[in-house]
Amino acid sequence: NRYSILLVSNYAHFKAFYLNDLISAIDILDDVMIMSTIDKLDLAECKIQYADIMLLSGNIWDALLFYSQVEKDFKENPIGHTAKFKRAKIAYYKGDFTWAQAQLDVLKASTSKLISNDAMDLSLLISDNYNLDTIDQPMMQLARADLLFFQQKYDEAILTFDSILTIFNGHDLSDEIYFRKYKIFSAKNDTESSVKML
Repeated sequence: NRYSILLVSNYAHFKAFYLNDLISAIDILDDVMIMSTIDKLDLAECKIQYADIMLLSGNIWDALLFYSQVEKDFKENPIGHTAKFKRAKIAYYKGDFTWAQAQLDVLKASTSKLISNDAMDLSLLISDNYNLDTIDQPMMQLARADLLFFQQKYDEAILTFDSILTIFNGHDLSDEIYFRKYKIFSAKNDTESSVKML
């Protein structure tokens, strides 16, 4: 019912991100989003959850569509800022760093401290490492690896991170890469490797 929508949305997140049951998660959210009694804000929360699952499964365009809908409907609301940040992150994943940076600069003034901080972190990563030299490849590979990390393709992400460390030995991104590898090994419950990365 309309009182348990957010609980069901969180359940869908759990099924997708922790049980790797994307089909069930999508079905749950599909059922919730067509409810006639659903509140607009609850619907927006479900759309963001749905978009996250689309991104997890590799459907980037569907994810962009749902994030865009929420951003358009809630321009001056924290949930709209969340959707805008997630759109900027997709631009980052795709290597469109200039557009992502422009969106992140707007979000730095967001009313939500969490979104503002996340936007600032990603903005600093881009500004500190993009266009430092004539080679964009390290940042492009980092963004690709970050998407793989989000999609829980941990082994592929580690291989991509390692290729940056090998090909661009001593690059400024090395500390970022070791920290990301620490997070991956932590997610895999590999304490020894996590400590090594730190």
